[in-house]
Amino acid sequence: MQSTETCGIVSFPAEVDLSNGEEILGQALGLLDSGAPALILDLSGCTFCDSNALNAILRSQVRATELGVPMWVVLPPRGIVRRIADVAGLPRRVAIAPDVTTAREALAAPVPHA
Repeated sequence: MQSTETCGIVSFPAEVDLSNGEEILGQALGLLDSGAPALILDLSGCTFCDSNALNAILRSQVRATELGVPMWVVLPPRGIVRRIADVAGLPRRVAIAPDVTTAREALAAPVPHA
């Protein structure tokens, strides 16, 4: 977990399952509740996940939305974690970036007014 002036970042471990899903969620919610201006959930190093990772991501998104905080999920374009996310419909629910640099750039970009 890392926090800067512009965002908080939670890096998921190589494997996310029942043994650590709640801890990851706690880190994300802690950053949001402490006033992080944006949140990045980084799954670039994650090689396996089950529904606990999806739960952590979606619950973080709900809290970020409640607080009006932008959130991006770093999800590599290939691999089992991406396939699991795609099957679960995650890209339709959260903003996805291929790497942390892209997510940071998206957070820094001006928001177009409707």
